Amino acid sequence: MTVEEAIAIVERLLERGRLTRAQEIVFRYAWEGKTYLEMAKEVTYDPGHIKDVGSQLWQSLSQALGEKVTKNNLHGVLKRTTQPQKNTNASSTLNFQPFTNYTNWGEAIDVSQFYGRTA
Repeated sequence: MTVEEAIAIVERLLERGRLTRAQEIVFRYAWEGKTYLEMAKEVTYDPGHIKDVGSQLWQSLSQALGEKVTKNNLHGVLKRTTQPQKNTNASSTLNFQPFTNYTNWGEAIDVSQFYGRTA
């Protein structure tokens, strides 16, 4: 999987959709196995800021995937996420659904009753 494919997956997983510039920098360098200090030196950001951005990004991904994500296990988690699960036991079926566009309607207005309109 390329870094571009991984970014596309991550952007589908996150509620905001797109990574911020700083998040994308952290993600790309983490994908290459760089440390936060190496990242900060290459892009002239404060190392503390880079680490904070990374921490927030890993927390968001962990929440979206239901599995702890760190810069060290990033490759493995995304690889498992995108590969269909093999069913080793016939009684346990896993429904793997490919990534689709998801709209959260949790804050939507209740429109179950229309006044002055016909069905």
